[in-house]
Amino acid sequence: MTRIICKEDREIQLLNLGMPLAFLKSIGNTLELKSRVEDVDGAYFYLPGIINYEILKDKYVVPIYSSGESFYMILYDEKTQNIIHFELENDQVYEDYSNNWELLLMDIMIVYFDDHIDDELSIEDFISLGNKIGFEKSKDLFQFRNIPIEDYYIKSEKAKEWRNEIAKGLKIL
Repeated sequence: MTRIICKEDREIQLLNLGMPLAFLKSIGNTLELKSRVEDVDGAYFYLPGIINYEILKDKYVVPIYSSGESFYMILYDEKTQNIIHFELENDQVYEDYSNNWELLLMDIMIVYFDDHIDDELSIEDFISLGNKIGFEKSKDLFQFRNIPIEDYYIKSEKAKEWRNEIAKGLKIL
């Protein structure tokens, strides 16, 4: 049977499942990620209506954060624990982070970098955001992403491969 961890128990459960405290405290409270890492009110509103999704079957479900109609959650049972990303309208996992919090945080930082590719984002601002969410490899990630714009666009064509290459370089994968 699928069980949704109630909102009152969510924070302690997330910490028990290994979530970095800084990240937990930043959800819905970080101006730089305002539209990207939102609180979980939407998840708790919609979850009862999608509780029969196959991806949630026989799991404990703990919302991490929302991003529009996308949700990031931990699903676990006696044997497995997975951080996943899925969208409200689809009963499929878009990204399975296994239990790799650093990979999830890296992806958040990559999206932030990419959102500001034309804004001359400073390394200091990037590191500051990383500190706010508990991502300790911001400086190195910035250096991997801060390449000449022509190279950036070429690498962006194979975004998943580039992301995995960076994750390996940061010793996250």
